Amino acid sequence: MIWKRVKAAAAWLHLWVGLVTGIVVVIVSVTGCILVFEEELFNTFHRDLVRVKQTGPARPVSELLVIAKNKLGLKKPVTDIRINEADRSYIFSASKTNKKENIQWWNYFSQFRYRDDLYMNQYTGEVLGVIDVRYEFFNVVEQLHRQLLLIKPVGSVVIGSCILLFLLMMITGFILWLPKNLKQLKKSLAVKWGARWKRVNYDLHNSLGFYVLPIAMLIAITGLVWSFRWWEAGIYRIFGSPGKIELIRKAPATIDSDAINGNNTLDHVLARIQKEINYNYVTIGLNLPEKEEPTLMAFVYHKNRSDGWRNMSYFYFDMRTGKQFDQLMHSTKPLGLKWRNSNKDIHTGKIYGFGTQLLAFAASLVCASLPITGFLIWWGKRKKKSKKSSLKRSSSLNQNLVFEDEPPVLFHHQHER
Repeated sequence: MIWKRVKAAAAWLHLWVGLVTGIVVVIVSVTGCILVFEEELFNTFHRDLVRVKQTGPARPVSELLVIAKNKLGLKKPVTDIRINEADRSYIFSASKTNKKENIQWWNYFSQFRYRDDLYMNQYTGEVLGVIDVRYEFFNVVEQLHRQLLLIKPVGSVVIGSCILLFLLMMITGFILWLPKNLKQLKKSLAVKWGARWKRVNYDLHNSLGFYVLPIAMLIAITGLVWSFRWWEAGIYRIFGSPGKIELIRKAPATIDSDAINGNNTLDHVLARIQKEINYNYVTIGLNLPEKEEPTLMAFVYHKNRSDGWRNMSYFYFDMRTGKQFDQLMHSTKPLGLKWRNSNKDIHTGKIYGFGTQLLAFAASLVCASLPITGFLIWWGKRKKKSKKSSLKRSSSLNQNLVFEDEPPVLFHHQHER
């Protein structure tokens, strides 16, 4: 009796939550399918920007920075540099957000005054091209995925709320799926392809939803990190950290007199990092300091793993002297930060390569289909109910017409007597 009530409540929640969140879930899932292979697709479509041929040693990054600055202009100062592997071009980024009064809550694009990526051949100094990241296809897909092309404080909450409800739908869906016996279990695990389309649609919703449940839940759990700080803090605590780990560092107030030549500081920083990590990197990111801030933070995506997480380390330099004053190597990071650095790769399936990407893609594709197949099930039942009720009304009307045209049986009997 209690279980019947639980199932009835689960069915009610599953239906109405699905109807409310269905469109958003479809959008997030379809865009998620694309983002699983974002890097591979981008590199394929922009091969002329990304791929370079090694023709000798790379030119000093300080020289390349001058070329990038001249190309972008004084009004767009370079804020970040990405040093990639030998066969990949360097990327010089320039971005600036708009003031609050110029931002429209319904328009993601209004958040940035500019956001450009310049691709450069590090061996020749040739500028391969400049992309306005705001309108670049895969970035638009990502912003639609994360915040429905609204500004982050609005869109991420809308997406996060819908995904929280989708988690509830997956739990209620599992409760509804649970079979009564072994015979029903066999039916719940298979799609009866030879049946009528209504049955096939039901099986696709029921069976495929069950098969992707663990992966879909993992994708939802990791995705909610970008919507809610309390959710992110909760996962940090699960991994033993008291909360979000601060990565910002400040250079010492006192300056060491033993400074490096200011013109070569950036080259020295890069050389120091490359030597420190023994050239084991896919990308080295340099976050250039603003005019009044001397601290340069660098991050490294390591090529060879030392464990199952995405290997990432941090280095901090005082650009007044060119000297390193702090570092956070992957091996010494707390478990919570190892998870946080790996969260996107877990979310997209990239964490262990093509196999896990395929799993994430398949799960996202099924999640995109669930609101559609679920709606068709509900609509079919609704039409069936309305057809039954109309038949009942028709039958009742016919009975009334009979009674009006003919006297009741009782009166016939009285007449015969």
